[in-house]
Amino acid sequence: MKKIVSLIMTLILIMTVVFSFTGSSVSEKINPTLKISADNISYKLSDNLYGLSLSDAGYALNGGLISEFVNNNSFEYDENNTAGWKIEDISYTVETEDGMNDNNMNYLNFSVNGSGTAENMGYTEIFNNKSFQFNNRKSHTADMGFKENETYAFSAFFKNIDYVGTISVSLKAEGNTEKYEFNIDDCTDWTKVSLEIKSEVTADGSLLIEFNGNGTLYMDCVSLVPKSSYGYGEWKYTSLRPDLYNAIKELSPSFIRFNENVYTDAQGNTYGWKNTIGPLETRKQLATNYSENRRFYINSNAMGFYEYLILCEDLGATPVPVFNIENSEEQITEEKEIQRILNEEPTTIGDEENATEDPETVVPEYPYYVQSVLDFIEYATGDETTVWGTKRIADGHEKPFKIKYIAVDDSNLNQQYWDNFTEIYNVVNEKYPNITVITSSGEALDGEFYDAVWHNLDASYKNVLVNEYYGAGKLDLYKNLHKYDNYERSGASVTIDSFVSTADGIGTTITKNNIWSALENTTFLMGLEKNSDLVKMASYKWTLAKRNAQQEKTSLIWFDSQNVILTADYYSQMIFANNMGTNYISTDFDMEDEGIYQSTTVDTKNKVVYVKLVNTTNKPYKFDIQLEGFKKVKNPSVQYMTEKFKSAYNDFDEQLHVAPTEKELEVKDNIISYDMGSYSISVVRIPYSKNDGSKLYHLPEMDIVSPYMHPMVEYAVPIILTALILVTGVVILFVRINRHKTVRKENE
Repeated sequence: MKKIVSLIMTLILIMTVVFSFTGSSVSEKINPTLKISADNISYKLSDNLYGLSLSDAGYALNGGLISEFVNNNSFEYDENNTAGWKIEDISYTVETEDGMNDNNMNYLNFSVNGSGTAENMGYTEIFNNKSFQFNNRKSHTADMGFKENETYAFSAFFKNIDYVGTISVSLKAEGNTEKYEFNIDDCTDWTKVSLEIKSEVTADGSLLIEFNGNGTLYMDCVSLVPKSSYGYGEWKYTSLRPDLYNAIKELSPSFIRFNENVYTDAQGNTYGWKNTIGPLETRKQLATNYSENRRFYINSNAMGFYEYLILCEDLGATPVPVFNIENSEEQITEEKEIQRILNEEPTTIGDEENATEDPETVVPEYPYYVQSVLDFIEYATGDETTVWGTKRIADGHEKPFKIKYIAVDDSNLNQQYWDNFTEIYNVVNEKYPNITVITSSGEALDGEFYDAVWHNLDASYKNVLVNEYYGAGKLDLYKNLHKYDNYERSGASVTIDSFVSTADGIGTTITKNNIWSALENTTFLMGLEKNSDLVKMASYKWTLAKRNAQQEKTSLIWFDSQNVILTADYYSQMIFANNMGTNYISTDFDMEDEGIYQSTTVDTKNKVVYVKLVNTTNKPYKFDIQLEGFKKVKNPSVQYMTEKFKSAYNDFDEQLHVAPTEKELEVKDNIISYDMGSYSISVVRIPYSKNDGSKLYHLPEMDIVSPYMHPMVEYAVPIILTALILVTGVVILFVRINRHKTVRKENE
């Protein structure tokens, strides 16, 4: 009998373990009340709080947002001029003399004797899945994502020296059979050849160029672009991958921050944004490429300042161009810089009374930086009577763009930076007083140097915005919720660039973008929303990254050659940015010690109250929302995400797990009861007055959300159930044997 009891107790213990794994626990019901009063409507929120930063890393632009399939299309790599290409049965050299133009020097000189091929592999994956471990096979596996029945625009520049024969192009992928043939008999000088190619299948592959003939020819600026790309035929020079464009569009970014790539070549020539406008074949590609982690990469500048401005215009986003001041001189020591900032006024080149005596800070290039910024503003806003305005019109945009901000950014805040910044600040303020200049507080978020920089800015540059950089991936990002509560309001305002939670200890690349990282990020955003009278802009560090070719471990949007994965961080920002009020509402609701965070705003024009809620615990909570002073409250609803496991994430080749859903709520006597799930992010929308809720933001169409199961549970449950069945069988067998023995003894 004792053995039976022991087995039953074991069975109960196993069942208890199963229920604890699956999260089937009962929590205490807490019913606090969030009181929202119209009398507590406070300051106006920034119109530009939720935005994006776009940078060309992790194949985000080249190989990502830019629709161009050909990698290294102009052979401008420094370390390997033919990286991305596989050339067989043809003799070739990379030449510079007799090139297309001064900006595009390199080209291929082919000597054909019979037949041969030049194959471009596209922007390949280079790492093992979800790691930074180099994978040689992947790096040589073609990765152009062809779509069935899609038409592609092929083009290339050729110069025929004495070649006699034909050339054909095809989309090399299993199932594609068509070849498109042409000749270059008339290309006695550099000539663009264009034709259309159609894919018969959806598959990954390469662009194959085949030569059949004899003689010498030159080739440069090879291109392959899907005609379904966003902006194709309209943006004139560049078009965008449509699924990535649509993903960005759904975020409703109020601003887009984009960087000028500044570098100086061996001859001392400085290059910047001016290399990113005009026809693609005349743009100087950024040749400061690298092979870090055995990765070859170059910035084609196909996503230039012109394209950024059009993208912002199409999305209704404010452009924030970032001009990087090159700091080539030796950095002044931190201690010396602190003393200078605390004790001296900013110095300016040409002002002998205030000029520094330190020869390391003499920056003869500063006129270039000042003029470059002024020329850009003229390019964006000038009319046909201006030099640079005429260039913009020639590029295809007659109407001027609206420029509100210019960022002069650098993490190396030495004297050289301040000298250049001061010049740009003074000139822009004098000539364009409606444009706000953005500076930087450096990489530190606290400490003596940080305090010294802010002291200087508040004293001398009150009308600037100061960019604070969270890109180091500070752990416990949500602990910065109250960072800006006590900042000085009479001085400079703040922008946040590159905030990110690393979610260390949870997952690898891609899987780090889980519900927990989203909880940290949105809690941090609540702190910014509460201080939006001071904090004017905030952007996540990485917007786009190609899987297995990434630069960092996290990104709002992951993609490969065929698919796009939207992360928990993406969806949380989407529902925050699309449910934004005009004014903040102060409340006495405080459950932060219990892991519950809230921010309440109101759209006074459209008559709707927004209550943003984050539950960082594994327990659900129920509470009431009570409104006072808001008449005719009706048709409330909520958009929310909730998970049982903090590691829940979205991934390729899996069903959608973490995404928002929407439901209606009931209201009675201006009180709304809401059940907030575990590990959840919610936005409760409460229309009032004449607003019936019909025009509130609705979620885009998305796949059906399926429950996420923790891997431990996923593997443990079948094992435990099997064990339960076996144990149960043993118990039953033991009972029957015991009964049989009892009956036999009774019969004896």
